[in-house]
Amino acid sequence: MDIKETGKKLKPFAPVLSVALVTACVAGSLSGYEAPVYAATREETPAKKEETKEKKEEKKTAAKGSFDLENGVYKGTGTGYAGDITVSVLIKDKQIVSIDILSSSDDAAFFTRAKAVIDKIIEGQTLDVDTVSGATFSSRGIISAVKNALTGEKDTSETGQAQSGQTGAAAGSSTSVAQVEDAAAYKDGTYYGSGTGFGGPLKVMVEISGGKIASIQIVENSDGSDYISKAASLIDSIIATQSTNVDTVSGATYSSVGIIQAVRDALSQAAVNGTSDTSQNNNNNSNNSNNNSSSDDNNSTVTGTVPYKEGIYYGTADGYSGDVSVAVVIQEKTIKAILITESSDDEAFFNRAMDVVKKVIRTQKTDDVDTVSGATYSSKGLLNAIKNALKQAEKVTNGESIDEKPDLTELKKLIEKAEKLEEDTYTETSWAVLQTRLADAKDALEETKQTAVDKAVEKLKTAIAQLESKDGKDEENTKYISGIYEVTVPCKPDDDEDFEEYNLTMTVTIRDDKIMAITDITGDGDSSNDRYITKAANGTSSIKGVVSQIIDKGMPEDIDTVSRATCSSNAILEGCKKVLEAAERPTDMEAE
Repeated sequence: MDIKETGKKLKPFAPVLSVALVTACVAGSLSGYEAPVYAATREETPAKKEETKEKKEEKKTAAKGSFDLENGVYKGTGTGYAGDITVSVLIKDKQIVSIDILSSSDDAAFFTRAKAVIDKIIEGQTLDVDTVSGATFSSRGIISAVKNALTGEKDTSETGQAQSGQTGAAAGSSTSVAQVEDAAAYKDGTYYGSGTGFGGPLKVMVEISGGKIASIQIVENSDGSDYISKAASLIDSIIATQSTNVDTVSGATYSSVGIIQAVRDALSQAAVNGTSDTSQNNNNNSNNSNNNSSSDDNNSTVTGTVPYKEGIYYGTADGYSGDVSVAVVIQEKTIKAILITESSDDEAFFNRAMDVVKKVIRTQKTDDVDTVSGATYSSKGLLNAIKNALKQAEKVTNGESIDEKPDLTELKKLIEKAEKLEEDTYTETSWAVLQTRLADAKDALEETKQTAVDKAVEKLKTAIAQLESKDGKDEENTKYISGIYEVTVPCKPDDDEDFEEYNLTMTVTIRDDKIMAITDITGDGDSSNDRYITKAANGTSSIKGVVSQIIDKGMPEDIDTVSRATCSSNAILEGCKKVLEAAERPTDMEAE
């Protein structure tokens, strides 16, 4: 299989191939492992922890009661870069609980970045927040839309497009890259390099032939298609001049910079001589790669006898904190590369666990590869994911189908249910939210991954559950009073858990005597708890989270906790039980 074909096969999966790449050290090897980045945590002294807790309480108190509005959903419109931005804002207890984007005309790459202001607004309970660098007009539009929703003040400004008189990414940006001294020659082969575009990671595949740059192909990017297409025009210039000292493309500056960084990263691995100092100009991509890539110590060629068809195969298994997913590249009966496409495990543990990947590359087999002491769950997850990918390869080789289509049954039922609802029955804003989620659900019918379908199901369920009736009347003859309830419960460690007790807060929606939605699950403790909360709520590819179990049953009864997230699972269950107690309709005697 031609290496170019490998790149083409990887391209449809580019959005997820962003975490890691481990390669065999062969002539023309795949390379460029990029380490996942996690927030480092440090053990705090008791005094420091108490101080932090006090500050959090002060912040909560200060934020409480910032908006003198009745509980409800408010709709507002602001002016973004290309047109109007419309939002819905949920107010409860005089605080902003959530902000949903109902519509926007801005480019997706800009708008994704701009939505960072939403967290800032909610966290600070204020509209006095900074716009997002590189997405100024879009983030300003979101702020204006929220302001319009809460105060009625209209945004009369012109679109960013009209103000700047420009279109395209990074209009007017002065972003550039420094010139470097190019290597005199390169070792033949195919190399992968990483950079940062406007929307996030950007990866390229560079083919070296006859010691020269023969071709450059973008295999992964998070930028908008218009911008990346425009920026890609500089590739011809790089090949023609055999140099990365080329001008960025006007109107696609950030994407251009990302391509140049990625090409330099790839060329740094191929350089035979010369003094090319690319490491200083690629956001430390090569430094990350050096610490986390794998190769044989003796720099020997690795060949294998893997009896499977050439191709790229995918596998998923349970890690410590969630799913671990890999892509295994097989060429010439050899495992040429193993790409880590998904992992939520802690960096320190996961880096240690990567030894199993190195062993598989070196030995060309998964048998007799031991898990790594001190990172057992992570290494076991990696090894099992690789094995599952190879099982997929075996099926293809035997002529069996590996196309596992997602189950759309529940999604189709929900869509049908939503379409039967009558607009006149519900408030304008809650209906608008439903229509947005319904449109997303219909798009999800074309998804190829079950996880994407499940997310669409959850969001549509929530939108249906949170529809607000115009008459405001509750159902009669129900045991529980329908509504949206916020609850806080302590998450307590058991004998096997090493963490400090913290409070877990979540929003629970009850309708027709059932729990219809559980959202906004957060903890006020150490940030390291977040991954356990997420795992408990959402589960993994093989384990259902407690949220979906509760919603499926409508009640927090006979629910299985999630392994290695037991305490968080129990806290969610306890929160649901507390809500049901609070929502229970008083009997006639109690009412008297």
